[in-house]
Amino acid sequence: MTSQNTNPQLHASVLQFLVNNGYMESAEAFKREARRFLDTLPASQVSGQQLADDMSRLRLQRRDELFDGDNDYFNTLVASYPDIHYTNILAVAFEPQTQALATSSIDKTVKISTMLSSSGISQRSYRHHQAPVLSIDFHPLLPHLMLTTSMDSTSVLVDTSFEADFGEDLEKSGIHQIFKDHQKYVVRGIFSPLDGKYIATASYDRTVCIYVSDETDTPNYKLIKQLGPFIGNAETICFASQDVLVIGVRDDNYLHYINLTDMSQTKINMNATGDDWVSFSPICISVSSDGSQLLCTTDHESGRTILFATGESRQLQNYYIHATDNKFATRRHVWHPSGLYFYASGGDDNSITVVETKTGRIIKDLVGHEAMIRSIVVDSNIGLISTGYDHSVKIWSKSMDSLIR
Repeated sequence: MTSQNTNPQLHASVLQFLVNNGYMESAEAFKREARRFLDTLPASQVSGQQLADDMSRLRLQRRDELFDGDNDYFNTLVASYPDIHYTNILAVAFEPQTQALATSSIDKTVKISTMLSSSGISQRSYRHHQAPVLSIDFHPLLPHLMLTTSMDSTSVLVDTSFEADFGEDLEKSGIHQIFKDHQKYVVRGIFSPLDGKYIATASYDRTVCIYVSDETDTPNYKLIKQLGPFIGNAETICFASQDVLVIGVRDDNYLHYINLTDMSQTKINMNATGDDWVSFSPICISVSSDGSQLLCTTDHESGRTILFATGESRQLQNYYIHATDNKFATRRHVWHPSGLYFYASGGDDNSITVVETKTGRIIKDLVGHEAMIRSIVVDSNIGLISTGYDHSVKIWSKSMDSLIR
């Protein structure tokens, strides 16, 4: 729902509508976000007729471009691996060509596990950083190239196909490149989709680094631009297309779209009213598989997640998932491959919520983790993979019930 009118009376009408219909959690969230308008009003009631008149002036966003769910989603716990790490797990990534599962832990290791149906899993352990690894990504075309970013302010490109010489430390082998362009935690590192031409890294030094490949068989990357400093920490990044990077920043009401071909920047206001009030920060952003929609999870206590048309401030839907005032909660989301659903974590009950994109309806809660979920990814063949502070990796796939139309 968006409004073209910032009249305080209109905001009061919306608030009374929420209260009158029992939407108390939404009313509390609305009061916090709209307080700059509501505080200007005298303490008076809005008449029923006034409410009807004001509500009729609201422009409801058309949702014709969103489609109904098809009941085909990952909803059943099919595997759990409690023995990959014995400490808190921070990140997970999956490489579809080799079926390699990469995980990182607070013990500073990254482990690559190969799923074997008959004999469990085989593992290889790496220790390329001086501090825990916060993100992992694989090259889209070269499955042996793995990018890791760490609390030690570095990013490392690892050749996982490298075989160490006799006597060489296996955990430190295979380093292809080390990037030392950040000054604080590097919270995210990603390859550009389809061809891996670019690497982007986001850091709590309030900058984002862009690297470009020399396009050799085992490519080397060089820094071409360090963006920033931004107003706050660079918290989350994603690619909207092969050449367009999107950056979300703490304490900033704009999403920053960067065209990597010329480094031009477009700022998209996340506030529907078009003002510069900062009531939330983006902490996880991702683009749908067809590139038309950008999903933004925020740090707002209400659990607000916003679906934008990619490259626009137009809000297609708002969701309120896992409301909590826990400042240490790690909220994450990931799209189902169909785009008809997404998965969201970050609640106090350590569950993963399946949300229907069009309606915002909570379809199912996936219950199984016993502590905070730190990272979730999806593979169209394997399913949903989740991990966190209960030291386990869990895989969720389809049950027969989900295929019933």
